[in-house]
Amino acid sequence: MSELGELPGELVQRLGDVHSVGVITGAGVSVESGIRTYRGQGGLYDDPEEGERMVEALSSPTLLRDPDRTWRAVSSLARQVGTARPNVTHHELVRIEQKVDRFVLLTQNVDRLHHDAGSRNIIDIHGDIFATRCMSCGLVGRLEAEELQSLGRAPRCTECEGTLRPDAVLFGELLPHDKLARINEEFYELIPDLVIVAGTSALFPYITEPVLVARYSDKLTIEINPEPTMLSDRVDFTLRGPASRYLPLIAAALS
Repeated sequence: MSELGELPGELVQRLGDVHSVGVITGAGVSVESGIRTYRGQGGLYDDPEEGERMVEALSSPTLLRDPDRTWRAVSSLARQVGTARPNVTHHELVRIEQKVDRFVLLTQNVDRLHHDAGSRNIIDIHGDIFATRCMSCGLVGRLEAEELQSLGRAPRCTECEGTLRPDAVLFGELLPHDKLARINEEFYELIPDLVIVAGTSALFPYITEPVLVARYSDKLTIEINPEPTMLSDRVDFTLRGPASRYLPLIAAALS
């Protein structure tokens, strides 16, 4: 493990040989932008009842049974996101993308802060809370932040008056096939020289497996997280703390 604010010399040396980077981010990278995590210290699950209510509201069964409740939960999330701005982590990932030959960013986040910061090659595996899709005719659209933040009931389709749903992955739903295909191409077929996982509890296979594939292929792997995860003992380097502390050092060490 690194000392506070420092990178091990061996890591600095290996970073000099990196030409392609894959990054995987979770809710922890947006905490410094004012957006709460689900899990971990200070997250919704610190209050189990609040976390359970939020998860239930943002689930596929609730959407079908009571879409107004789902949209009120999405509106609550949007009020957090609406005042959030990209932080150091988001901006440093843009800097890393600009320094290497190939870069891909897989994020669990639906807040679009990576997009706002300027990252370009993004796989937003869970989608985008501002995007909509009609459950009747399939029309895809978007809601403005102000409209989404004030919603009290499910919005209607402008074409057929059907009920809109968030065009994001809800609890209990399958991940999109097209984005899984991109993960396969970007992380499995073309394994990056360096894979960084940051700000995620790393509970799901689509987060852990790209890291392990890289590790077993003798690529450089780094975990950055304030708390231990199942990946902490399985990567080359674990940096204990927020990504905003270590990503500037990693970016500077890249040739």
